[in-house]
Amino acid sequence: MRIALICAMEEEIASLRKKATILKKTVIGKTIIEEAQLEGLDQHELILVESGIGKVNAAVAATIVIERYQPDLLINSGSAGAFDTQLQVGDVVIPTSYTYGDVDATCFGYERGQVPQMPSGYVIDADRLKEVRFIYEQSKAEINYAVDFGLTLTLDSFMSDDEKVADIYRNFPATKVSDMEGLAIIQAADQYGIPVIAVKAVSDIVGHGQESADSFDNNLWFAAERSIHFTELLLHKLSS
Repeated sequence: MRIALICAMEEEIASLRKKATILKKTVIGKTIIEEAQLEGLDQHELILVESGIGKVNAAVAATIVIERYQPDLLINSGSAGAFDTQLQVGDVVIPTSYTYGDVDATCFGYERGQVPQMPSGYVIDADRLKEVRFIYEQSKAEINYAVDFGLTLTLDSFMSDDEKVADIYRNFPATKVSDMEGLAIIQAADQYGIPVIAVKAVSDIVGHGQESADSFDNNLWFAAERSIHFTELLLHKLSS
C-alpha cells in the first residue's frame, strides 16, 4: 500500500524524517515531498509531505501528492488545541469526524460549518477507523499517554480568544480538538475517493489567551513526538 503522511510543519514531521531514508525530494511552492523508506515498513510505500500551515497549503499539498503518486491512504499527523476539558497536553486524539468551525452560510439554509454545496461534515472512513481502534487496543502496552476519539474542527484561527472559543462550544459542543489543516486534506482527498486518517496530539488548551500561544510554542515538539509515535504504530500495523 502507498501511504502519504502529511504534516503542516517541519517540527511535526522531523522525528520520522530522521528515521527514514530519503530516496527522492521534490519541492513545489510550500510543499515538500519526500519518497522515503522506513525500517520495518516493507509492506508499504511511504511518502512524507510537509505542506505548510493552513487550509490552502494543506489542500494544495494533498492535491499535488494525490495527482503525482496516487496514494491508497493519506495520514494527517500533527498538533491540535484541546476543547475537551478532560484532555491534557500530550494526549492524542483520533478524529472520527470533521467539520469547519469557522464557516457560516446559515443565512442560506446551510448548517453551521457547512461550505455551500458541500457536505455539512466529513466522517472518517469506517473501515480504516475500525482498524485504528483495533491497533490502539492491541498497542496499549506501547502507549504512555491518553488516546481519545471524536469530533475535530478545522479553523483558520488559533483558538486563544475566549469569545471565539465560547462560540465553538455553543455550536459544536462535542468538539475534542481543533487544527488548521485536517479537513482541507480530507475534502481534497474525498474528491479523489481516497481515505484519510488523522492523528492529533494536544499542544495547547484553547481559550487562555497568550498562555495558549505560549503553550503551543513550548509544547509543539512534545506534541509532535506523541503524534508521530502513534502514527508510527499505525504505519507498522495497518493492513495493505
